[in-house]
Amino acid sequence: MKIKQSIIITILILLTGCGMFKSFEDLYSEAEEKRNIGNSKDAIVVLNKIMNNYSDHEKASKAQYLIAEIYYRDLRDFSKAIDEYENLRKKYPESPQVPFAIFMQGFIYANMLSNFEKARIHYEIFLNKYSNHELAQSVTFELKYLGQEIQDIPELKHLIK
Repeated sequence: MKIKQSIIITILILLTGCGMFKSFEDLYSEAEEKRNIGNSKDAIVVLNKIMNNYSDHEKASKAQYLIAEIYYRDLRDFSKAIDEYENLRKKYPESPQVPFAIFMQGFIYANMLSNFEKARIHYEIFLNKYSNHELAQSVTFELKYLGQEIQDIPELKHLIK
């Protein structure tokens, strides 16, 4: 009987240690901590645990958005970032992060990958759905000067001296 109890206790300790019983908030905090100390890949592992275990949580879209942001900002894996923003759009179409995800897809296509056609498509999707959003003016600006060099944009000439 004691052996059985020892095995059960050992299994519970192992499961607790691997994060199986951590709450959404605990895992999200852990991911943020890992990212803040420069362990972006480990942060993504934790965020993927959230997506696997808490995909129906009210803040799951926030975790999905952070995955995309880490790929874009920290790991500079632009194609993967675009894919992760798209995952957000598909899984959580009503999320307040969706307009930002669409904007970022267009921005990455335009400014990182120089794929102006795909950038235009995303920016137009954005304006069709979110014409009153706080980013609408930025999207309009991006569309107006899509593909142009910074020195050719009158509003930005002051940045290059």
